[in-house]
Amino acid sequence: MRMTIRVFFRSITIKNQEAIPKKGPLLVLANHPSTFLDPIVIASLLNRQVYFLAKGELFKSGFAKWFFPKLRMIPVYRKQDDPSQMSKNQDTFKKCFEHLEKGGAILMFPEGISITERKLRPIKTGASRIVLGAEANNDFKLNSSIITIGLNYANPHQFNKDLFINIDNPIHVSDYKKVYESDNFKAAENLTEEIRKRLEMLIIAIEDDKTDELVKNIETLYKYKLTKDNGFSRDDLFADFTLTKNIVESVLYFKQTQPEHVKSLGTRIEEYFTNLSNVGINDIDIARSTKNRNFMTGNLKAVATIILGFPFYVYGLINNILPFEIPSLIAKKASKSIEFRGPIAMISGMFLFIIFYSVQISCFWKFTNSEAYTLLYALSLPLSGIFGYWYYQVVSKIRNKWLLLSKFYNKSVLISKLINEREQLIAEFDKARNEYAQARTNPLTTSK
Repeated sequence: MRMTIRVFFRSITIKNQEAIPKKGPLLVLANHPSTFLDPIVIASLLNRQVYFLAKGELFKSGFAKWFFPKLRMIPVYRKQDDPSQMSKNQDTFKKCFEHLEKGGAILMFPEGISITERKLRPIKTGASRIVLGAEANNDFKLNSSIITIGLNYANPHQFNKDLFINIDNPIHVSDYKKVYESDNFKAAENLTEEIRKRLEMLIIAIEDDKTDELVKNIETLYKYKLTKDNGFSRDDLFADFTLTKNIVESVLYFKQTQPEHVKSLGTRIEEYFTNLSNVGINDIDIARSTKNRNFMTGNLKAVATIILGFPFYVYGLINNILPFEIPSLIAKKASKSIEFRGPIAMISGMFLFIIFYSVQISCFWKFTNSEAYTLLYALSLPLSGIFGYWYYQVVSKIRNKWLLLSKFYNKSVLISKLINEREQLIAEFDKARNEYAQARTNPLTTSK
């Protein structure tokens, strides 16, 4: 699984991994944007045995009741699934207490639902009640800790995207002993609120869909310039996360202080992207054209790459196309919910590549009866697959450049207007950025 995750994501950045306790009772809590991809990702970085709380409705069949506990899954029953099953949670709490008392780790998703959105759903009190209950049963001497983890996917449903894992310092449950002894309900509420605040800090959380859309558009238009102005690397996912946080904060600030201006600017931005779509180009195409008016012209290096790389691409295609494409088809057929497609594709891809490679290597060995050639062939399978994917991406970019050349030539007047509008929007962002920086320096300053 660890190897599969490293292959599935283009890059994984983990902040503050050293904060995770290596031993002792531990409750791990995270946001939940991608169904069972989330527990796989978190379990892979914990480096200790972990139990998972999973929806009780998954345990309906006899096979599931036998198999899932072997994967260290504990059923938890939700009111929205079946209110009549809620009494079974007493057994769930008991199992969690026993596991924590043994110094074990439990992973929970306190939102209680998995949706791929940049927001934090209401946090349930179950996690707090479990860990406080375990401590209360042991006179608060277990020394239990809670770790909150923010999963920030560029896109959890698509291969070769980035993942930023943001980890906070532990919460010590013993700190809530006095409150619990006077009012256990209040203690659970206070701890739940602390968990909510921490999770909200670790992810991009935007409650309003309209605001989220505006933030995404500003990111597309302005984040590259912010990255460059601040001297950040484009591969620095923590810097990227911080910039998005700052964009969200500034948008919320201006929505409060200058709502009409934000509304007007949002309309202009939407019209800009609509016009881009009508022409059939992206903002990145406009951005490149402003940097280099001849960015679309080909070069000898690109042509040489296409010609020389083609035989290796065909070899990689023949050996890898089926295990690469079939998982996407399986995911689409298996679930209509986008939250499940990425995990299903990743897991099925892992098994399919193992199966296909095993069959291919076995057949090659029988055909050649040569250990040396078979070993070389085995090594060539993943390498040719990686090259084939890279080659396809390069050729696609070159092809898009030539298509853009045609569009820029035939619609030069409209595209010139789009370039001008983009430059004006960037100027507006620069102005707002300076104004927001001034407001943060002097909180008493108000905008006109």
